[in-house]
Amino acid sequence: MLAILATLLMSAQATKISGIGMLRYMEGAPSARRHPPPLHHPQPRRPPPQRSPPASDGKALQTVITPPQLQLLCPQIIDVFTGFPKDDPDCVLPRVVLAEGAMAAEMQTEIGMTSGDIVNVTLDVAANGSLSLSSFKTLARGSQKGCKCIYADKPIDDRLVLYLLDFSSCPGAGMAPPAALTPEAARRLLSAGGGLQAYQETCSYYKRYLNPDNTAVVGPVPVPCTGALSHPQPRTDLVGLSGAAANALRMNSTHTGWWDLSRTCTPAEMGAIERAAEAFAQQLIATNPDDPEARKLLAILTWKERRRSIFVLPPGSACAKAWPAMAESICTVSTCSIFVDASTLLPPVSAAAAAPPRPPHVLMHELLHVQGLSHAAYGALEAGDPTDVMGTFGGAGTGLLCPNAPNMYRIGWAKPINPPGTPPFIIETSGAWGNLTAKNFTTDSWIRGLIIPAQGTRDDNMIVVNVGAEDNSSGVKKAAGAQSYYFSYRVRNNTANGYDSGLSGDYNKKVLVHNYNGIQSERVFGFKSNLLDWGPSFQRTGNAWISPFLALDANGLGGGVRLEVKSTTETQAVVDICRITENGKEQTCSDGLDNDCDGQLDDGDPDCA
Repeated sequence: MLAILATLLMSAQATKISGIGMLRYMEGAPSARRHPPPLHHPQPRRPPPQRSPPASDGKALQTVITPPQLQLLCPQIIDVFTGFPKDDPDCVLPRVVLAEGAMAAEMQTEIGMTSGDIVNVTLDVAANGSLSLSSFKTLARGSQKGCKCIYADKPIDDRLVLYLLDFSSCPGAGMAPPAALTPEAARRLLSAGGGLQAYQETCSYYKRYLNPDNTAVVGPVPVPCTGALSHPQPRTDLVGLSGAAANALRMNSTHTGWWDLSRTCTPAEMGAIERAAEAFAQQLIATNPDDPEARKLLAILTWKERRRSIFVLPPGSACAKAWPAMAESICTVSTCSIFVDASTLLPPVSAAAAAPPRPPHVLMHELLHVQGLSHAAYGALEAGDPTDVMGTFGGAGTGLLCPNAPNMYRIGWAKPINPPGTPPFIIETSGAWGNLTAKNFTTDSWIRGLIIPAQGTRDDNMIVVNVGAEDNSSGVKKAAGAQSYYFSYRVRNNTANGYDSGLSGDYNKKVLVHNYNGIQSERVFGFKSNLLDWGPSFQRTGNAWISPFLALDANGLGGGVRLEVKSTTETQAVVDICRITENGKEQTCSDGLDNDCDGQLDDGDPDCA
């Protein structure tokens, strides 16, 4: 933490602003498009394009990743008269970006923060507009109760409002009206028939719902292109603030939060969108309170847990040029925001009129950010995993691409396999039978004939192996550098809107290998799933997957893992797993174990001749 603060501190400080604020950590979707950087940011905001594994059409997909942002906002309170949430009127802080990119991710990990945390901060504002964070203290943390990010014991029924935004008040800005995404089309986008509802319910095994009675579409919503808010009383502490500093804060002694939707994309613009949309929805309710749709909207807007607000921006706005979508990550407050460019939700212009609409991959990706998932990596590629909607989903086409095994585990949708014969979707069993550690290999190096069900057939569908752990209970001894490997089996579903109907043919009927060292907790950050390989014919090691070898420590923990795929069908894969305790060559020839996992025991192993 001290290192981060030292990096953020700058010289030529002119003004200090202190107060209580709320943090918001924003993550985006991968995009195959290259956009210019937002006008408010002087440097490019994206790394160079990265190349992913093959897509379903055999072509490589290029993705650009929007850097995450750590934003500072005002806390939200519930209006005692209306029941609607609103910004705390006593808040004196500006809406600003505290950190971006690697710095934002580092702060999230080091501080252990998430969206909705309440903090006391002091900002130093230099005359040249540079902002620095000179003090930071967490006052209150968001909780699982507010987030409902991890499935526990009963299905989670979300509330959701999708706002169609109209920026036509921006004259000559070149912004296309979102006419192609009509309210009717938006409702289909959220529906059970191939929309977001079906996507989430299918991939979660109906553990997370989008009930039509709890979802609404509002709009088009006219949003003023420019504007500002007035302070309740003049800010004497900001008298004499330089123009550059005021512009960086979007604040001076009389006004705050000014925005320009055609030119810039900052937390101030996001706040203007949120306020305009919520006010428009509240006015709809007040105008016709007895209308059934108005009553439904009222119930959603006054719901105090897990309300998702999706703001669909017209193509051409500054934000739509900056990123395809952005969402709050691990949101713990009552209202969680997702911003998305309308063009990402529309079918390609070249698509035939009779072509089926593509599922809302971008919306599903952003919803999963809100629920706590980070990008699914492939090697050094931040979102390069083509077997997960949190990775590269460009090859999914018109099918559903569900999360990979470690991400399914992270949010409680799936777990390691139960003992053979256990019926599918049994809540009472923990799946610990398929969670293997060093303890499982003490009498035999091999565990043979393990069955991995196709991920779409049941929710206990993975094998987790960590031979650097003593056992799978909490607080046990672990070797330094120990890795957890996840083995899953994915089968492409040829039924429309079926589980993994968007899985690329390159990964159909393949055993996937991921590593992931995270746990089921909103307060553990910095871990991402990583696709390592897939087989039976593995890309790097041939007919068997072999992990890197970790030298055994003083407790005998560590070693390596060998996975052999014995058979695959439409519903399951059969695998053998071995723990390697001697790397390269059998050295202990009297313990009756296959220590190097070459399939030969002591007397029959040429290494022991």
